[in-house]
Amino acid sequence: MMADLSIEFAGIKSPNPFWLASAPPTDKAYNVVRAYQAGWGGVVWKTLGEDPAAVNVSSRYSAHFGPNRQVQGINNIELITDRSLEINLREIAQVKKDWPDRVLIVSLMVPCVEESWKYILPLVEATGA
Repeated sequence: MMADLSIEFAGIKSPNPFWLASAPPTDKAYNVVRAYQAGWGGVVWKTLGEDPAAVNVSSRYSAHFGPNRQVQGINNIELITDRSLEINLREIAQVKKDWPDRVLIVSLMVPCVEESWKYILPLVEATGA
């Protein structure tokens, strides 16, 4: 018998406490489904924004160096998806439908303008995430 690793965090139930953060590996259905198949309990979908999709900086990674320039960590500086809002919303809805027992949180980044939030929030809520 396997141990029960299920958790409830901030009112969100998850089969285990292992989640992927918003990052390049959570940017599309294919990647998120692979994570769920591998046993991850939840995913924060790559940050969505308004269309047109943002153009990211390149290179999207930076390093944190210690004394003598040894790498101590790597930082992802990619801020937001470069895929359309429509495609992301469609994929999020399908993943949530196919994996109802897994956590799926959507990261959002829009201007600090009320109209932007009033536009995007109902669209994301409609996905079921």
